[in-house]
Amino acid sequence: MSAVGEGAGPVEALYRDVVLDHYRSPRNRRPLEHPDGFALVDNPVCGDQVKVEVRLEGGRIAEVSARSRGCSIAVAAGSVMTELTRGGTLAQASELDRATRALVAGEEPRDELDRRLLAFRGVSRFPSRRRCALLAWEALAEAVRAARGEEG
Repeated sequence: MSAVGEGAGPVEALYRDVVLDHYRSPRNRRPLEHPDGFALVDNPVCGDQVKVEVRLEGGRIAEVSARSRGCSIAVAAGSVMTELTRGGTLAQASELDRATRALVAGEEPRDELDRRLLAFRGVSRFPSRRRCALLAWEALAEAVRAARGEEG
């Protein structure tokens, strides 16, 4: 059985559509030429690792990349994170981070939550996999702090 089950329900179908697609073809995986900040975060429990690089412009995430190594959830989460945050404000990225954490913790999602994030909803049933879905968001927060010259 996969991390979110093999059923035919909507959560499982969304998982297959989004998570497996982003795992097989991760987006924004290339290194940035001139990043303002980066962070490398790992999960020693399962060996997942995510390196995020950011370039900021005027309070926005102008460019972001995530190079993930590990399970399908960690790789897909990094890919989805880059798609949702690139071009957005730091406040929007922070709100997406909070929404993802709530979703993975098992809270009911907001109606307007992007379907790519909703794909990670089933992870809440597997506490040992929750950090896999959050690793890229942790790395993004650290990379932004580094870009802004803040200590973590």
